[in-house]
Amino acid sequence: MARNLRDIRRKMKAIRSTRQVTKAMELVAASKMRRAVQNAHNLRRYALTAWKILQAMAQVHPGIHPYLAERPPQRILAILFTSDRGLCGSLNTQMFRMVGNYCKGLTTIPGFEKLSFIVVGKKGQQFLQRTGQDIIAAFPSLSNNARFRDILPIVRMATDSFLSGTYDSVVLLYPDFVSALVQAPTAKVLLPFTTSELRTMIESLGQRRHTPHGEEEAPSVAEYLFEPSQEEILRTILPQLTEMQAFQALLEATASEHSARMVAMRSASDNASDLLDDLSLTYNQTRQAGITAELAELSASKVALD
Repeated sequence: MARNLRDIRRKMKAIRSTRQVTKAMELVAASKMRRAVQNAHNLRRYALTAWKILQAMAQVHPGIHPYLAERPPQRILAILFTSDRGLCGSLNTQMFRMVGNYCKGLTTIPGFEKLSFIVVGKKGQQFLQRTGQDIIAAFPSLSNNARFRDILPIVRMATDSFLSGTYDSVVLLYPDFVSALVQAPTAKVLLPFTTSELRTMIESLGQRRHTPHGEEEAPSVAEYLFEPSQEEILRTILPQLTEMQAFQALLEATASEHSARMVAMRSASDNASDLLDDLSLTYNQTRQAGITAELAELSASKVALD
């Protein structure tokens, strides 16, 4: 009996320690999530206006810049964003499932030749290595302190491969932050810029912007006067927009990771509390049964002596 009670106390102590750790991780993830979500929302406002201007320019001269030159997607380069660590629920698993479906879908494209990856995050690198995918570069996760300059080497590697003709298309694969409970695996074409892709990006960003009363903002119609010329503006703005779009994917992935980890740690803390309640009940019942047995033995001994 005493041994059973010691085992239960040992389990309760271990669970309390685990609950303290998961609670601390939940609070840290919540703090990081708030900052990451705010950064992602701020960049969306800038991105929406930039994409509208770019769409107006691309519709007039669709082939005026190499970034706007659409080619048959025979060779595709994908930039995959994942985390370095686990403990973030099913976030990475959802991304891996989406990557598998994406790879299967590419095989149906006429003339498709190969798919290569630039992977951000150890979890994604391990998954791609297990599945035998072609990895041309791997970077550690940037979610702890996402900065714009950190994404630049990745973007430049991708754009150089596109401009040299090594790859016909560059795609971003990342978890899009919808809410603290929902992270949607997303595939978005980074290069080339096409009017259809720009329209999709604008609609996607526009759906997330609402007026204070919950009504969606009416689309603005504007005519732009470009100086000195559209060609000069495109040479300057297109590389910046490419970097910005990749940085936005990084911010979305960062917000998704921290929100998923916060929810997972909260669930773990709640489960630990439930388990502690069950063990406390078992401990009290076992202790009460032991006391009752001892009292019964004492009563039986007294009767025998009398």
